[in-house]
Amino acid sequence: MKGFTQGVELSVGLKATFHSGAILPHRKEVNEIVEGKTQAYEFSFYKSTVGEKAWQQLYNYPKLGVSVLAINLGNRQELGMGYGVFPFIEIPINKRKVNWRFKIGYGLGYIQKPFNRETNFKNIAIGSHFNALIYANTLWSIKLSDAFNISAGLSIIHFSNGSFSRPNLGINIFSLNTGLSYNFGKKEERVVSDLEERPHKWTKKVIVGFGVKEIPPVGGPKYFVSTYSFNFIKARSEKSSYGFGADVFYNTSLTDLIARDSSNTSNGLDNFRLGLVGIYSFDFGRISFLIEMGGYLFSNYKGNGLIYNRLETRFDVSDKLFLKLGMKTHIVVADYIEFGIGYNFN
Repeated sequence: MKGFTQGVELSVGLKATFHSGAILPHRKEVNEIVEGKTQAYEFSFYKSTVGEKAWQQLYNYPKLGVSVLAINLGNRQELGMGYGVFPFIEIPINKRKVNWRFKIGYGLGYIQKPFNRETNFKNIAIGSHFNALIYANTLWSIKLSDAFNISAGLSIIHFSNGSFSRPNLGINIFSLNTGLSYNFGKKEERVVSDLEERPHKWTKKVIVGFGVKEIPPVGGPKYFVSTYSFNFIKARSEKSSYGFGADVFYNTSLTDLIARDSSNTSNGLDNFRLGLVGIYSFDFGRISFLIEMGGYLFSNYKGNGLIYNRLETRFDVSDKLFLKLGMKTHIVVADYIEFGIGYNFN
């Protein structure tokens, strides 16, 4: 890979962002806890990439960093405050003076006042203090000087525990935001290289995943879930891949769910589901973000429909082994959070 340098970038920065918005009542039950507007205070530390790795050049030299959030959820009595910390990537979409960017990350969230049967029974949106937090922000940034940038954008922040603890309708916050960045550190030159094209061939992957979930009513037992997947993946470009796969799910909660509903058939395969899935992957070197849309070919339990989805991250430990973290859902209803390990047959 032959390279040369172009442009200068200050290496690190700090950013303060203010969000003003509201909780989206995606289910009518959530209306019970929606009162005032939400305000979120976000503080970020980031490093500007300069193209040392091929994917950084392909994605227009994104920023990598960590953000912390403090959120007034608009209902102090039943929700209190929300907090979060998450790593992120911020990708430039264009190269104009008004720079359109997309920031995405996920990490750990904390809700001050989750559901409690005795003291907070009205909060049926979230049943645990600790939750997964997913953050997305589309923003427009203007450079005032080498040191300062201002921005405005639209963001959505999601809290969910992946049905680990009921209730778990989730909290979605939609906001307008404005921010001020301060860039400092040493100046680094961007690298521009002749990039090698990666092979556009099909690869085979075998993945095993595990999770734990609750089903209604609140306070019930935890159920074990496992997934066995086979994927075919092909590079579409230097930045993305696509493919398809088959999933076998073993979900120990399904026997109890079927027993409660006489409209479901029952046999010795109650805890099993078989599905086919389509896959699209955004690739950032050793890390990939996958969006999966699937349908059940076989399932004795019909309660949440035939369609399922996954949002998933994979990290390549080596050429052969990778780890995965994902959330399986049925449209907008979380099923469970899944951890796993996979093997590449290249």
